[in-house]
Amino acid sequence: MTVAGRLVNVLRALIISYLVTGILLLGIAFLMYKLGLDENKVNVAITLTYIISSAIGGIVIGKSMKEKKYIWGLLLGAMYVGVILIASLLMSHGENVIAAKGLSTIILCLCGGTLGGMIS
Repeated sequence: MTVAGRLVNVLRALIISYLVTGILLLGIAFLMYKLGLDENKVNVAITLTYIISSAIGGIVIGKSMKEKKYIWGLLLGAMYVGVILIASLLMSHGENVIAAKGLSTIILCLCGGTLGGMIS
């Protein structure tokens, strides 16, 4: 597979991951509105959204790449969380972006992408 083909596959998997993220976050917002969920439940739901989205991206990239699927899934998880961290950094104007929760989110996204690649 050519480099351009791999790049297209990675971008496609990332786009799918972020579409899933958007849909799940809209669902969480709807549930917050209707059920009045507390902050702890919302935080758990957002963390699960990150894991599910990176795992789905890992599955998509794993199906596209025929070899070393788990490494491609790990790479996709890293790119997924990297974009989230960059967006968070830009929105917070550089203030305390990576906290203890941020580190666990990074690890969970990496694991989610790897798991998705492995099961693809």
